[in-house]
Amino acid sequence: MAERRARRGSREDSSVTERIIGAVLFAIVLLGTLIWGKLPFTIAVALAAALGSIELFGLFETKGEAVPTAAVLGILGSVAYVFMAHFKGIASFGYVTIAIVFFAFIWYMVVLRHVPPTKAVALTVLAPILAGLCLSHLVLLRDLPVKRSWLIVIFLVALIWVYDVLAWAIGRKIGRHKIALNISPSKSLEGAIAGTIGVLAASLLFRLIVVSIEDYRWFSIGVALIIAAIVVILGPLGDLSESLIKRDYRVKDMGALIPGHGGIMDRFDSTLFVAPAVFYYLFYFAIKF
Repeated sequence: MAERRARRGSREDSSVTERIIGAVLFAIVLLGTLIWGKLPFTIAVALAAALGSIELFGLFETKGEAVPTAAVLGILGSVAYVFMAHFKGIASFGYVTIAIVFFAFIWYMVVLRHVPPTKAVALTVLAPILAGLCLSHLVLLRDLPVKRSWLIVIFLVALIWVYDVLAWAIGRKIGRHKIALNISPSKSLEGAIAGTIGVLAASLLFRLIVVSIEDYRWFSIGVALIIAAIVVILGPLGDLSESLIKRDYRVKDMGALIPGHGGIMDRFDSTLFVAPAVFYYLFYFAIKF
């Protein structure tokens, strides 16, 4: 019994170490490209979107619901969302979406006539929407016409990490009341409360630091609290939404690219809903252009 506990403890320590290493590597790439410039960050997000699309099509293929050649459409669509967001803004999303739907139907009509089309077309469109459209809002946040706009992206990602780390750590230690047992058994009410408190505190602290070094008049306490609320509500929903997909395909992780975190989609699961919501809130309500 003692030996079994020791082995379990060793595996848990190894898992924590891998998570830390993965987080550090991810942070280096994120911060490096963010500070380097808008175009380098756009290229990094486009690469992440392409890899995320590959992970999704890898899942779809396990059930025979998509084929590798269709993944080309998903990858190109994901990359198109990101680059069009940088060069043309949100007005481009409609054009990209219509193009993906059109070419998906044509692809299965002409090239892949042996594949049942309805679900295949739907999944071919879904992959670039999740991996490309959702993540492209990180580029839109970086491209906001404010000084040091990269601070907004760091703020958002930092809040997501605070929630994830506290919810995971506290839930792992004292979590008793499960909030989504059939979808993600590890998530607990205690972890969610800890994550919420941490995000609220981190948001106010970050605002205090930022307004002392940059003239962000729009960054009021109210704005900081609203962004925090978006993170603690939509972040877990994005996580659970991806967990629904993984449970459907009976996999633990979308991929294995990032040590201790899984794939690109595993790392960005909370960002999928948060980044668009924060961007549209700032763009339409908070920042006056």
